[in-house]
Amino acid sequence: MTGMKRLIGMPVICEGKHIGSIVRGVLRSDGKALRGLVMRDGLRLSRWIEADNIALLGKLTVISRRPPVRMPKDAGYRLFRVTDADGLRVGVVTDVLLDETTLRVTALEISSGPLDDLLDGRWYATAFDISSTGSTGHVTIPCRTN
Repeated sequence: MTGMKRLIGMPVICEGKHIGSIVRGVLRSDGKALRGLVMRDGLRLSRWIEADNIALLGKLTVISRRPPVRMPKDAGYRLFRVTDADGLRVGVVTDVLLDETTLRVTALEISSGPLDDLLDGRWYATAFDISSTGSTGHVTIPCRTN
């Protein structure tokens, strides 16, 4: 497993050449798998690598099967607010854990706030549903027990 935050800044290799670095990952609207990666090469515009074109999410690099393409219009999609089944706000999504081979989401890292992070640490949700509202996804988890 790897976190999407760990991918930021990772070099992208395509056809044996370094073509840029990862800026961020984007999930599908259902939040269950990686949709693609946003990459950048210096001062050039951001480019898009579709998940189907990712040959390897390694420890040190990302290998792409094809060169990156123009960014899709909805590539700004992000997960943010987390509530429980009763509608109580429990935190925000701070990272996403991915399976490197299948590019499926295995867990969401959730922060309940700075003070709670210091006292209890961040926690992971493996069971969740997502409802999309434009460019953000609202995460609902079963009622949390401490």
